[in-house]
Amino acid sequence: MTQEEELTSEVRDGVLWLIINRADASNAIPFYVRDRLIEHFRAAHADLTVRCVVLTGAGERHFCTGSDLRVRPPMAEKPEGAPDYVAGSAVHMMRTGFQALMESMQDCQKPVIVALNGTAAGGGAMLTLAADLVIAADTAKIVDVFGKQALIPDGGFMYLLPRIVGTHKAAQIVFLGDAISAEEAADLGIVNKVVPAAELRAATEEWAGRLAAKPTKVLGWAKQLLHEASELPRTAVLEREAAFIELNLATEDGKERMAAMVEKRDPVWKGW
Repeated sequence: MTQEEELTSEVRDGVLWLIINRADASNAIPFYVRDRLIEHFRAAHADLTVRCVVLTGAGERHFCTGSDLRVRPPMAEKPEGAPDYVAGSAVHMMRTGFQALMESMQDCQKPVIVALNGTAAGGGAMLTLAADLVIAADTAKIVDVFGKQALIPDGGFMYLLPRIVGTHKAAQIVFLGDAISAEEAADLGIVNKVVPAAELRAATEEWAGRLAAKPTKVLGWAKQLLHEASELPRTAVLEREAAFIELNLATEDGKERMAAMVEKRDPVWKGW
């Protein structure tokens, strides 16, 4: 399999489908797949043909099990006498690695769906938390492996988790490291919908199709407000809300909304 085949991408009916195609490696992702995912999310942000993004894994056992540490990125040649470890290297690796991937998903102003087809562990659990919506097969599970491996959860995991489940539940998940079933994840608010594994593709297509038919700019601005609401002061959120409402008046979909109301018909959203 070529590196290109390890992450497949296709835009169909306004939906960008990204499939991690490394089932034989538990869909663990090497640095070049991670970097391509970042590129896809950043490109989707501005691509008018993309109105929704779906991320899933190949096969039925694993969604993603985080980084494939067996595949190392090429290292720049060091000058003579330089130490093996240079202060700041780990910070740079984190900020340009899975943290950048998390931010590319959160900053993409298109709805991002994770179709959780199997186990999400480590960085795969982070990808699940970073999505806007999660549809899970009833056989899927989420595992925080960091504590068991004496690692600090990375990729923004500790930023995302307590915002979704609350501090006490987040502590339980991080400290104990117990696997979370799809149904348990739904009860915690991590997963939106659980379906039989055989129905995951159809359920995801149905939600993605509905989202791709909606006014995309509105969804993007609403997504931004959702992410900012818990961090900005009330007055700042209200100012942002008012600004987005004004911006929306100038969009083609904003004009279509008014025209449809006057003409007493259903609106047809263009996405811009």
